[in-house]
Amino acid sequence: MHNRTKLLIGLILLLLVAISQIWAGELDLLVQELVAKGIIDPGRAQEILTLTEEEMRKELAKGQVATLPNWIQKLGIKGDFRFRNQWEKFDGDSLARTRQRIRFRLSGEADVAQGFKIGFGLASGSNDPRSTNQTLENSFETKTIMLDYAYGEYNFPQYVTILGGKFYNDRAIWAPTDYMWDTDITLEGIAGLIKTKRFYINSGLYVLDEMGKVKNVIKDNPRLFVLQPGIALAREGLYRFKTALTYYNFNKTRNMSFDHAKWSNSYYKVGSIKYLANGYNSLSVAVYAEIFDKIFPYIGIFGEYNTNVQAKADTADKGMAFGAVVGSVKVSDRGNWQIKYQYRKLEKDAWLDFLPDSDTYSGKTDIKGHELILQYCLTKNVVIGFDYYIIENLRGTIVPETLWQMDIQFKF
Repeated sequence: MHNRTKLLIGLILLLLVAISQIWAGELDLLVQELVAKGIIDPGRAQEILTLTEEEMRKELAKGQVATLPNWIQKLGIKGDFRFRNQWEKFDGDSLARTRQRIRFRLSGEADVAQGFKIGFGLASGSNDPRSTNQTLENSFETKTIMLDYAYGEYNFPQYVTILGGKFYNDRAIWAPTDYMWDTDITLEGIAGLIKTKRFYINSGLYVLDEMGKVKNVIKDNPRLFVLQPGIALAREGLYRFKTALTYYNFNKTRNMSFDHAKWSNSYYKVGSIKYLANGYNSLSVAVYAEIFDKIFPYIGIFGEYNTNVQAKADTADKGMAFGAVVGSVKVSDRGNWQIKYQYRKLEKDAWLDFLPDSDTYSGKTDIKGHELILQYCLTKNVVIGFDYYIIENLRGTIVPETLWQMDIQFKF
C-alpha cells in the first residue's frame, strides 16, 4: 500500500502541474525530483514526459489548453539571426571595403477563423526594401526593427488562396533565381493564387507608389499587375519539374521617378530630378528541374529569361539567368550541405533597377557575372554559408566587382 500511495501522490502532483503549468522546464524539474525521491523510476519518468509533450502538442494544435489564452495557442512564432562578414572591392579601388552585418527576423502566423489566418514579420534593417541587414557601426548605436510584412489570408477548401497586405514576393510570384526579384522584397497589394496537382496560376495587383494630389490634380497611382500560369510535375523520390510564363504589367513607369532606384535604367533629367525614359511591361519564362539520386541527394538545374516588351527601339531590353545546385534538398539538419552556381545577365532596360538582388553590383541593371554559394549545417538550425560574386558592368569602362559574404545563421 505504501508504494501505491507514493505512486498515486506522484501522479496527482504531475497532473496538477500539467494543468497549472505548461512550461517544459518546470515539468522536467518536477519529474527529476520524483525520480530522486524514488517515487518513480527513470524509465517511467521519460514515458510521462513523452506522453505529456505529445498531449500538449495535440491540445495546442486544437487550441484546447485551458491555462493558456486562446490567441497564444493559435499563434506560431519562429525567427532567425544571422551574423555576416562581408568583403567587397571594385577593380581600380585602392582599398577593399569590409563590414560586419547582422540580421534578425521574428515572424508569426495565427488562425483566426475557419479558412482565415494572419501573418506578420518584424526584421532589422531600414526603409530599404531590398535589405534587412544592419551594419555594425557608429559607436555601438542601437539598431532599428521594422515591420517587414503583415497580411491576411483566406484559403478556399481546395485550390484557391487570397492574400492581402504586405508579403514576401515568393508567396505570390514563382521565380527560380533572384536576378529579377531580390528575396527581401515584400509585395504590397492583393494576390489570388490557384493551385491544383499539376497546374497553378499566380496573379496579383500591387501598389508601387501613392501619388496623392499634384497641383490640385489627383494622379493615378503606379501599379503592377502580374499574371503567371505554370505547370508543376513531380514523382516522389525521383524528380520534380516546374515551369512558368509570367506577364508583368507596370501601368505607369515611363516618366516616373521612384524611390530606391539605382538609376542604371535609361532616364532623363528635369532640373535635378531624374525620370525613367522607358516603360517596363515584361514577359519572362522560367524552368526548374530537380532530380533525386543516391549519389547526390539532390540535383537541380534552372533557367530564366525575360524581355521588356515596352522598351523603345534599339534599347538593351533582355535578361537571363541559369545555373545548377547539388547537395541536400534543404540545409536544415546536421551534415546537410548544398553548392549552388548561378550566371546572370541583365541588360540596361530589361527590368526596373529597384527590384533585382541588391548584392549583385549594388542591385543595378546593365550587368553580368557569376555567383557561387556554399552552405553546410553544423547542427540542427545552425548553418554556415559562403557566397561569392564576381560581377561587371556591360557598358563603358568595364569595372568588375568582387564580393565575399561569410555567414553563420541561427534559426529558432
